[in-house]
Amino acid sequence: MSMEFYVVRHHGAWRIRVNGKHQGEYGSRILAINAAVSQAQTAGPGAKVFSTGIVSQFTDEWQAEKSTVQIELSALASNVDRADA
Repeated sequence: MSMEFYVVRHHGAWRIRVNGKHQGEYGSRILAINAAVSQAQTAGPGAKVFSTGIVSQFTDEWQAEKSTVQIELSALASNVDRADA
């Protein structure tokens, strides 16, 4: 079974939710996504990372079978202003 990592805004901070439990506290969505990708890379094949935006819908950010490279910060920079609010 593949693991899914969700980056969510929870109690005023960006956190990673895995198996229904929140972990970490990150100052920005990008930092949380990069931490989630790092964890997903060690989780094995089929691992996925999702994040929420301002409308609380999840966006597919990374999948193990698609990429083995951590998300570039510049690629996400355009989403920061909208989702970090």
